[in-house]
Amino acid sequence: MFEADKIALVGQVSDVVMYVALMAGVLILIVGYFAGAKRNLNRVLACTIIVTLVGTLALRVPIAIHDFFADNKSNQEQVTNKAPATTAANQPKKSAALSGEAFANLLLYLVWTGVHIGMGIFLYEAMTVTADEARPN
Repeated sequence: MFEADKIALVGQVSDVVMYVALMAGVLILIVGYFAGAKRNLNRVLACTIIVTLVGTLALRVPIAIHDFFADNKSNQEQVTNKAPATTAANQPKKSAALSGEAFANLLLYLVWTGVHIGMGIFLYEAMTVTADEARPN
């Protein structure tokens, strides 16, 4: 379905945790629907579509940040590492521990996701609260 090494910890999460998280997400959607999103479903869907579109179009930002740090790391390794290149047969095995690059990718992913969540919440609040305050009583 996905490559486990692209986002840190994704391949290490057990199936039970994944299904519990999926069910929690579905439950949040159901509870939110009956708690008030049903009345403002058009606004919720509009906010979701706008935030998804903006996030997709701005995806080059976290990729550029990742590439910047990856390029700096590779430049430092070239300067400090004078050992001959290893072949595929004698390369060291990857450890099960979370490497620095994988942790940085996870952190970047979490920050970018947080930006989208905040953007969606603020957009929804702006659409609902501003519209309610603009109406005269």
